[in-house]
Amino acid sequence: MSLKHATEALRRVTSSIAVRLTLWYALLSVLLIAAAGSALYWILAEQLRQVDSQILASKINAVHSALSRHAGNTEALRHETQLEASTIRGVFIWVSRPPAGIIARGRDFNPLLDSPRPFTKSPNTLKKKEWKWKIHDHDHYLVMAQRFAGNPPTTIYVAISTTQNAQFLAIYRQVLLLATTLVLLAAVAAGYLIARRAMRPVARLAEIVDELGAGQLHRRVADEHWPGELRTLAANFDRLLGRLETSFNRISRFSADIAHELRTPLHILCGEAEIALSRGRSPADYQACIESAMDEYGRLSRMVDALLFLARAEQPDAQLDTPLLDSREEVAAVCAFYQAMADELDVALVNRAIGPVAANPGLLRRALGNLLGNALRHTSAGEQVSIRTAIQPSLLQIIVSDSGSGIAPEDLPHVFDRFYCADAARLRQGQGTGLGLAIVRSIMQLHGGEVALQSELGMGTTVTLSFPIIATETLASH
Repeated sequence: MSLKHATEALRRVTSSIAVRLTLWYALLSVLLIAAAGSALYWILAEQLRQVDSQILASKINAVHSALSRHAGNTEALRHETQLEASTIRGVFIWVSRPPAGIIARGRDFNPLLDSPRPFTKSPNTLKKKEWKWKIHDHDHYLVMAQRFAGNPPTTIYVAISTTQNAQFLAIYRQVLLLATTLVLLAAVAAGYLIARRAMRPVARLAEIVDELGAGQLHRRVADEHWPGELRTLAANFDRLLGRLETSFNRISRFSADIAHELRTPLHILCGEAEIALSRGRSPADYQACIESAMDEYGRLSRMVDALLFLARAEQPDAQLDTPLLDSREEVAAVCAFYQAMADELDVALVNRAIGPVAANPGLLRRALGNLLGNALRHTSAGEQVSIRTAIQPSLLQIIVSDSGSGIAPEDLPHVFDRFYCADAARLRQGQGTGLGLAIVRSIMQLHGGEVALQSELGMGTTVTLSFPIIATETLASH
C-alpha cells in the first residue's frame, strides 16, 4: 500500500511543469559540467602523459648517444647513465644486453627491478615501446624501452614515476564530483525558483479563468500583459469567450422569443375558452371557437416541428445522405405542391432550373418550399416567382427571385434570425412562425453551402442557395 502511495505522490510531483522544467534544467547542467569536466580531465591526463613520454624519449636518445660514444667502455656508459638519471627526480634508467643482462643502471636502487614484482617486459621490435606499470596500489610508473641493433642487440629502458600525476588526477576527480554535486543542488534550487517565477503568468491566467462565469463572458484576458508564449493562448481564449458570449446571447434571445411566441397563441386560446365558458353558447359559436383553436394548435405544432428540426440540424454529428439530384425535377416537385396557392394568388411559378445538385432530397425541397411560400405571400397578383440555376467555379446555385414587396434595409441583417419577421402583422395573423429562413440557413450549413439574400424595398427579393459542386468524374458516373 505504501508503494502505491509513493507512486501516486511521485506522479503528482512529476506532473508539475515547474518540477519537470527544474529536473530538465538540473539534468542539462549536470551533463554539461560533467562533459566539460571529463573533457578537461582527459586533456590534462593526456598532456601529463605526453610530457612524461617526451622525457622518456629524450633519455633514451641521450643514453643511446652515450652507448655509441662508449661502445667498449662499460664504466663510462654506467657513469653517463647515472648522470642522465640524476637530472630528473623519479627517472630510472637501465641498459640490458644479452647474455650479460643489465650492463648499466642509473641508480643503485631501481623499484622496477628490485621490487617483488620486477619489470619483465621488453620490446620485440626496434621501435619505441611504452607501458604503464604498477608495483603497489600507490606506485605508478610509465616505462619506455627501445631495442637497438647490434651484435648482440642492446635494449635501453627508461621509467618515470607517475604517482604524483595519479594523485593529482585523483584529487581532480574528487573536485569534479564535488563540483558536479554542488552544481546539481544549485541547479535544482535555481531552476525551481526560475520555473516557478516563469509559471506565474500561467497561474494568473488560471485565476482569471476560474473567476469567469456566465455573467463575465464579456471580459477579455488578452488585454493584460502576457509573455509571448501565452499571448496566442490568451487570444484563442478570448475568441472562445466571444463565441460563448454570442451563443449565450443567442440562447437568451431564443428563449425569450420562444416565450413570446408561445404566449400569443396561448393567450388567444385561453381568451377564447374563457369567452366560450362565460355563458351558454350555440353549437355554431362553440364550433367557431374550436375552429379558431385548431388554427392556433396548428401554428403551435408547426412551430414545435420547426424548433425540433433546428435542434437536430445543429447537432455536431448530424449526417446527411446527399445523392445526385436533377435540380429541375426537384424544383418542379416543389412548384407542383405550391401551384394551388399560386393559382389562388394569381402568381406564376417559372422553373428555369437545370443541372445536377448533390443534396438531400427532403431537405432541399423543404428549403425551396420555405422560399417559395415566402415569395408567394409577398408577391402581388399578376407577378411571377422564378427559380433558376447558375454554375460558379466551385458552386451550383439555385436562385429564387420574386418581384414582390421586398425587404427594408434595416431588416436585412436579421432576416435569418429565429422568430424574426419584418411584417409583424403577418406573424400575428398566423401566416408564419418566423423560422422559415432560419431553417433554410441550417439546411445549407448541413450541406456545407451558403445562403444569401438580396432585396430592395418595392422591387422584390432574390435568395441564392449555393451548394458545393461535385467532381466531374462523379457527374459522369451518374
